[in-house]
Amino acid sequence: MFRGTVRKTIPLVAFAMGAVAFPKEWRKGQFGADRKLNHINESVIQQIEATDDYKKLAANPEVRHYTSSKSFPEQHRNNYINTGILFGPDLMEIDPLVFVNETTGELTSFYHLGDKLISQDGQIHNGIISTILDEGLCSAGFGKLPSKRGVTASLQIDFENQAPPQSTVVLHSKVIEAKGRKVVIEGHLQTLAENPLLIAKAKCVLVEPRWFKYFSWLQI
Repeated sequence: MFRGTVRKTIPLVAFAMGAVAFPKEWRKGQFGADRKLNHINESVIQQIEATDDYKKLAANPEVRHYTSSKSFPEQHRNNYINTGILFGPDLMEIDPLVFVNETTGELTSFYHLGDKLISQDGQIHNGIISTILDEGLCSAGFGKLPSKRGVTASLQIDFENQAPPQSTVVLHSKVIEAKGRKVVIEGHLQTLAENPLLIAKAKCVLVEPRWFKYFSWLQI
């Protein structure tokens, strides 16, 4: 009994201490200007906006549109993959464009992968692909959880082809099962082209820990 109490208490105490220590803007969910994001590759944005996929999503009133950096506080951006650690010229050159239908659990997001994200074989590193799939599939499932937040329980990826450098890619993901604190999402990543190249397929299990409900007041 004592061990069970300790296992439940320690995570709650640690999380509470961290929440109190976070900057005020984090707790309130406020965002500020980010100078680093001023260096977005606008030509890539324009190319994405000219596609039929983008236009169809932008015209759908049931779909919410946002950029990836607006999904979390500014204080966290420098340590984030898409708009922090790996953002910049020849890296991730745009703030990913995200479209989500929270009713159906469908999400589409656009990315651009630069020359410096390659592995030794000269193609985009599979670690980058894994990160995109993990983030995108989870984002599709968050809205189906009781507190709208959760953690990755498992992520299965089938790598079909490697993405070439300077690729604009699009992720399509959809919730296939939602029951209580568990959501299952499937998706695939492909190049944004007339004849798209399938890069990878994935299946993610997203769960909401029981203790999350005690922090529903915290905007994270």
